Parts: sequence; C-alpha cells; structure tokens
Amino acid sequence: MRALGWNCRGICNASTVRALRAQKGGHKPDVIFLCETKANEECMEYVKRRVGFNENVVIEAKGRAGGLCLMWRNNVQIEVVEFNKYMIAVKILDPGGDWYLVGFYGPPYAAKKRKAWENLCALLETFQEPWICFGDVNIFLDSEEKDGGRAESSMSLNFLKDILFELGAIDLGFSGCRFTWRKKRWGKNVLRERLDRGISSMSWRLVFPKATIHHLGAINSDHCPILLGTQPAAHYLPRPFRFEAAWTRDTKCYGIIDEAWKEEVEGSDFSKLCMKQLNTQMALSK
Repeated sequence: MRALGWNCRGICNASTVRALRAQKGGHKPDVIFLCETKANEECMEYVKRRVGFNENVVIEAKGRAGGLCLMWRNNVQIEVVEFNKYMIAVKILDPGGDWYLVGFYGPPYAAKKRKAWENLCALLETFQEPWICFGDVNIFLDSEEKDGGRAESSMSLNFLKDILFELGAIDLGFSGCRFTWRKKRWGKNVLRERLDRGISSMSWRLVFPKATIHHLGAINSDHCPILLGTQPAAHYLPRPFRFEAAWTRDTKCYGIIDEAWKEEVEGSDFSKLCMKQLNTQMALSK
C-alpha cells in the first residue's frame, strides 16, 4: 500500500489541485492525507472527485486556518477510528493482519502543542495492533534536521522525542532531500527543516521491514509531500559482464564463456573483445 501525506497550505485553487493530481498520477497512492487544507467539506468533496478517489473523512477549517482530509480508493478497506482538528485515525483491514494509520498535523503554536501531542500519545497507547503515524508534525529531532535560523535550546520541550521514548516507537527515516519545509528565503538567510515524517510501533516495522518514506518535490507549497510505501517495488539493474583473469586457470573456462555469449551477443564488438582478452590471458598463463 502507498499513502501520500502533504501539507498543501490551501487546496482551494486550481493549481494546487492539479499538483495533487500529478502526484497521484505519478506515484499512485491508495490513501492521501492532506493538512492545512483551509477548506470546507464541500470543497473537499470536489477535490476527491477531481483526484479520482472514492471515500474521505473531512475536518473542516476554522475560517482560513487548519483543515484535514483523508481520502482513499475502493481497493483499500478502512474503518474510521478517531478524528479531531489535528489528526485522523483509521484502521486498515489487511488480509495479512489489521493495522492503524494515523494522519497527524502538529500545531506550530506552543500554546496548542502540548494538548495535541498528549491526545495523540493517548490514542496510540490504546492500539493493540501495529500502527503508523505520518504527516506534518512541525517538530524536528536534532540539529541535523535544521539548516539556518536560531539554534534550539537544549532545554526546550520536544514532544516527538517524548512520544518515541514513551511508546518505544521508531522514526522510519527517509530517502530524498533531507528537509521537507523551507521558509521563503535565499542565500545565507535560508531556513530549512525536516518537519514531515513517519513514525511507527516496533510491531508495525516488523510487519513491514522494507517500508520507506520518500520525500517528494515541493509544488505549490513550502512543504514537500511524503510518500509512504509499505512494500516498495525492488528495482533490479542489469549486471555488467566482467572478466576475471583467474578464470584462465581452469581449462573449461574458454568453452563456458564461448557458449554463454553465443546466443546473445555473438559477433558483436564487445563479444569479440572479451574473447580476444580471454585468448590473450590464456596464452600468457601457459
């Protein structure tokens, strides 16, 4: 299964909807979690149809702030578990074993952070099956996940570290660009941070040991979408032919290589070069 998470910074414009459709067409997610939609339910119904999904859960924005939406295809069996203005939790009914998916938006304001993270921790503690939580958490773990701006105080609260420690959860890491958010500055004033991520229970990681989080390119937002793949496809590249001089010590070597190349590349310049090199090596070894 694939799930796309994106802080779209407002979905009620044609260019952002086109960007979302492009991400959906390119990466084919089964589930999409959007935060900061700044939209009502009617608008999100339109977006769902334009993207080509079948079901959704919508948390409407308050004025022009906030808003969440989780949408999914018919091929995914989902039960809605819990939702509020900072998260949407669903249960994935998987033939191999059920598990929970939580789309979370961490409020950027200090006054609201504690309650949002405490509610998330309390919910995750109730899950008996494996779980994963992903989205824009608005917190980074250490100085390596920040570039520019003021240094963070070592005494400041870090709710992400606390939840990883208290629940024995793990960060899923990432591939792609290190940072997922960029403030609109350039040169020496640039400010970049890794604010979007996925964390999971240890049991979920054991069920999906190859699962990955990939940071995609930012379009129409200062946040990069993140793509969760539970079973990423393996990509195999053709292995080049290499000649080992040690092969010439075996008298059967000449016949084996000659037979292996006959059907595929007999007569090609590369084949002739290999055979010439083999003959030379065998002559020198005598």
